[in-house]
Amino acid sequence: MDTTTYLTWLPPALLAVGVLSWALARHQRRTDLRAEQAERLLHALERYSQWVCSQRLAAVFSGEGPEAAAALDAACTIRLAWFPELAGDMAELLGVHNRLINFLSMQQQLWLRDPEHWLESDHDKRFLALWRQHRFALQALLARLEQVARLRIAPAPTPPQHDTTYA
Repeated sequence: MDTTTYLTWLPPALLAVGVLSWALARHQRRTDLRAEQAERLLHALERYSQWVCSQRLAAVFSGEGPEAAAALDAACTIRLAWFPELAGDMAELLGVHNRLINFLSMQQQLWLRDPEHWLESDHDKRFLALWRQHRFALQALLARLEQVARLRIAPAPTPPQHDTTYA
């Protein structure tokens, strides 16, 4: 290969290597950012799940509460910005959330109006059924997040144990 041919092909080859290097670095940065956002989403969902669990033992239900609202808001914001492919799974979790809030509100109203009827309403069993729905929706969301973000995610929190002191 003569010098002229070498000098002719060297700049385009260097440019191609530079473009490829830039593209790979950009892809790696994006992958790292998605992994970081997935961790943030995971943390927000964990905080929300802890709030759901705490509602079983709460003496008085006073609405969604700032901790649950902040956790769900953070999870929805991250999901919207970084993981649009999780829309269906997040919608399922929010549907369970709405059913849970409705149930807890109705139980609180019943407790205030008619405590005897509230005791007979089998509220704990109904709450645990909603908890299982929450856990199922959360596990599906976490499995999908693990798939799209290529992360290893620890299992979802275990359901609250059945307390026989109410029986």
